[in-house]
Amino acid sequence: MLLAGIIAYIRFGEITTPLIIHFDAYQGIDFFGSRADVFNILIVAAVIFLINFILADFLFDRQRLLTYYFAFIGLAVAVLILINILVIISVN
Repeated sequence: MLLAGIIAYIRFGEITTPLIIHFDAYQGIDFFGSRADVFNILIVAAVIFLINFILADFLFDRQRLLTYYFAFIGLAVAVLILINILVIISVN
């Protein structure tokens, strides 16, 4: 997620025009946003990532399998957010 944040900051650092945040192949563009919306995506993903790893740390001694699920979900969220940011960059 740090990599996605750095890429987003470099690419969207000085942009003041609205950005395309979401589009659909059938309907086209359906959500515009600002730089703050892109960074809010990263903040929400970081909070989810942090909560997953706090839960994984808390449950490590009790439920190891559940801990591995939380760790994997945290990694999957990070990869999906990186892909999301890269798609937003490529569309804009």
